[in-house]
This record gives sequence, structure tokens and C-alpha cells, in this order.
Amino acid sequence: MRQWIVTALLLATSTICVVVASDQPKLNTSNSTGRTPLKSASNPSKGEGGAQTSQAIASKPTPHEHAAKQLSEALRVAYQRGDAKAFANTFTTDGEYLDAHGEVFHGRKRIAEDLAILFRASPESTIEIELTSTRSIGRNLIAADAVTHFKKSPESVAVPGKCHLICVREADSWLIASLHESLMEDEAWSHHGRVSQLEWLVGDWISEGQEAHVHFSCRWDESEHFLLRDFTIEVAGARPLSGTQRIGYDPITQQLKFWTFDSSGGFSDGFVHGTGETWTLKSSGVTPDGQLARATNIWTRIDNNRMTSETTDHIVRGEQIHDDEKLTIVRKPHRTAEGAAAGDRRKN
Repeated sequence: MRQWIVTALLLATSTICVVVASDQPKLNTSNSTGRTPLKSASNPSKGEGGAQTSQAIASKPTPHEHAAKQLSEALRVAYQRGDAKAFANTFTTDGEYLDAHGEVFHGRKRIAEDLAILFRASPESTIEIELTSTRSIGRNLIAADAVTHFKKSPESVAVPGKCHLICVREADSWLIASLHESLMEDEAWSHHGRVSQLEWLVGDWISEGQEAHVHFSCRWDESEHFLLRDFTIEVAGARPLSGTQRIGYDPITQQLKFWTFDSSGGFSDGFVHGTGETWTLKSSGVTPDGQLARATNIWTRIDNNRMTSETTDHIVRGEQIHDDEKLTIVRKPHRTAEGAAAGDRRKN
């Protein structure tokens, strides 16, 4: 049952799939019926292609790229700590900060005062900064562009934005001479723009364990307002379970929300909180026999081809289920037409 719980919660179908998997009638897996237990991922049969991951070789950043990265990270850390003085100290003495509303703050003192007001008004606010380009204008001058994601609180949806930085070298240190924030175009404020924070899920994913196989595929719906995920869970000795999940933006709560329905008749919904690499899904739902259930699932994106999923606060029929095992899921490699034909020839 341990593996079933982890597998089901991976898909944030959470509570419902767990109950269904554990309540399924056992299938005869002996060879006399023609059925065989599901194979372990650690021992795939000959000719079967296991899930693989591709790791890009990161190129070494230039000194100017490294300097811009350090400055953007210093801004982020100071902001997360609510340290207005440290934030201002990343600027030159007479540096300027233009916020997204067009107001200009000149000098470290004025910048620190503005940030202190912001931190008092929104003590839980955070910001993520991701550099998108860096350009060397001269030996002592750098221009950089970045995208930002601002959150007023841990539960709120990140608001996307952009910023442009001019960095100068003074003595042996790099500092920001000018930082100009701007809002994204209207598209970024739409449902699509907010849900696209999870666009990295698009594609086919798989996790094969000793007792269970999990597969899910993710795509945009026709309107591109929702992400749709179809999933299949196969547990040795139990009937396969499948279902679908829809992820969208709830304008009333201003949070990302999901709705899940499985082939047994169970359903659940909940909210998605997070930014960057870590996302938390809190779900509650009803089992096919009318029992209440809830769970918390944590997704962590390792890179473009790998993620992990772990479960906490899992309660089914009023009983706490303890299972903190972390499951690793990998993106299935793209199969070309030539590869498919070669695979068919091997089978024949």
C-alpha cells in the first residue's frame, strides 16, 4: 500500500486515487492466468526502452554574465529577507530605481526608504528574478534583462513582470546604476499567463517502481486557459486506475486551482501554491463510497526532464496515513517516426 499512496499523490489526484487503489479487488498474477506482475524499472525486459533523461552541458558564463547574476541574486536575497538597506546597497551611491508604476527613486537612501515602506506593508512578499539576457557595453558597463515574479503572500499567485538593469564597475565591485521595472503585457495577466508558470509540466512523464507504474501526459486545452493532465496508475495486483485533471486560475481567490476526476468515480479539487521550482498542492475530495479525504502533495522541479513528488498530511476516512517517501518522475524521451519504426522491427 505504501507505493500506491505515493504514486497516487504524485498526480495530485491525491486522496481519491489512494482509496481506489487500496480498495481494488486483487487480480491473480500467477502465470497460470496469463498475467504477470508489473516489471521493476530496475530490471526492464530486453527490447524495452526505459525512461531516460537528457542533461544539457551548461556553458561557462562570461565574467560579465557572472557579475549580472550575482547582482540579481543579491537583490532577490535582500528582498526575501526584507532588508531594505541591503537591497539599496546593490546600487551605486546615486543609482536610480524606476518602479513598475513609473515612480523614480534616486540614490541609495531614497531606494532604501521606498523598500522599507513596501516591506512594512507586505511583510510576506517575495520576488524571483531570472536573467534572460546580458550584454557587455564596455569593459566596465553591462546591460541585462530579466523576468520577475512577485508574490504578495505565499498563497497568492505570482505576478509576472520585467526589469532592465544597467550595471557598472566601481573599483573592484559591480553595482547597479539603473533598474527599471515594467509590467508584462496584458497576456501575462490573463489566465494563460498565470497558468503558464506550470507550463514545464507539458509533455509525457513516467515513473516505474518495484510495484507500480505511473504515466501522465500534460497539454494545453484549446483555449490555452487550462492545463489538462491525463494519468494512468498501474499497481501490481490491482486494476489500473486512470483519470484527468484540469489546472486553471481562479479569479475570485486569485490562486491557481485544480480539479481531478478518476475512473472509479472519485473526485477532488484544491489549490496550487508556489513559484520557481517548488509547488504545493493541497487537495480535498470524496471517494466513490462517499468518504472524505485530503492530502498535501509537493512537486519539486529538478531540471527540464526530472521532478520529484512527496506527500504529507494525508488523511483518508478520518485516518492519518504516514508516508513521506519521495518519488522521482522523468520526462519520456521524444520518439521519432524512425525510432518507432525501428522499435516495431525489433518486436517482429
